[in-house]
Amino acid sequence: MYLKKHKCIFLNDNLDEREMRLVMAHELGHAIMHPKENCYFIRNKTLLLNSKIEIEANKFAMELLISDEFLEENKCYTINQISRMTGYHENLIRLRFE
Repeated sequence: MYLKKHKCIFLNDNLDEREMRLVMAHELGHAIMHPKENCYFIRNKTLLLNSKIEIEANKFAMELLISDEFLEENKCYTINQISRMTGYHENLIRLRFE
């Protein structure tokens, strides 16, 4: 969201640390990849959570939060197992492998 010509990301302080990192990485993805889009409006007024830009922001977040080294060290594990290890939903883990 823009406030007085500055980009702002708001985080709910009720989120746990893992969720907070995910939300911040996702929103940072929007700020970098979709600087002109009104993602706040899209998410809160239209409920289009599976739109192209939301998927792109989720993929950005997973690229940021799950390193290549982690995946290499754990290449023998399934997506389900990596999901349980990281605490991120399987759909997000799948994006990391795309």
